Amino acid sequence: MSSPKIDYKKSDKNYYLPKGISLIELPALNYLRIDGKGAPTSPAFQEAIALLYATAYMISMSYRNSNFTIENFQPFVVPPLEGLWTSKNEPIDGKIDKNDFIWRLMLRIPDFVNDQVVEKAKKLVEVKKGLDLSGLEFGKVEDGLCLQALHVGSFDQEEETFEKLFAYAEKHDLKAIHKEFHHREIYISDFRKTAAEKLKTTVRIFVEKEQEK
Repeated sequence: MSSPKIDYKKSDKNYYLPKGISLIELPALNYLRIDGKGAPTSPAFQEAIALLYATAYMISMSYRNSNFTIENFQPFVVPPLEGLWTSKNEPIDGKIDKNDFIWRLMLRIPDFVNDQVVEKAKKLVEVKKGLDLSGLEFGKVEDGLCLQALHVGSFDQEEETFEKLFAYAEKHDLKAIHKEFHHREIYISDFRKTAAEKLKTTVRIFVEKEQEK
């Protein structure tokens, strides 16, 4: 392919790799997404990851498939996995039962991709791999105004970074809000292959300016 690859991790560094704590306003962006419940160790969670990547790679490699032509196609690097998180129960003594998690796993997809492209990709994946993609959806997700920071280390230690974000919000006249989900995580590291203490995860909370209430 002669065209340069779209690589959001490089072109949108402020989205993926914030320096310190940063305030950012994000527009609606295209995502493949799957909703689910339960711990990250659950089969449903692992299956959701597999389905998302299988579909994203089918789209990204479509130029090699004579049966899959995409209008205005541009080669692209599949971006890092992202997740929106909340829980069906409140924390007890500051801890949440991971089995109570409610999540939406997502992969960002370029703007030339539309519903028809995604449906074609899903059908090709289903035929090739014998997978059920009925739970995979495509659409825009908008975070709006957010505070974000890069967390380095285990997921179990993320609360330390969230506390810094909430403290920053309070100090700068921002109110943390719970939308459909409590927060977003962007997995800069592949947590299936990276040691817990070396994991890099961008964490993001949703906020609004106090004077706008």
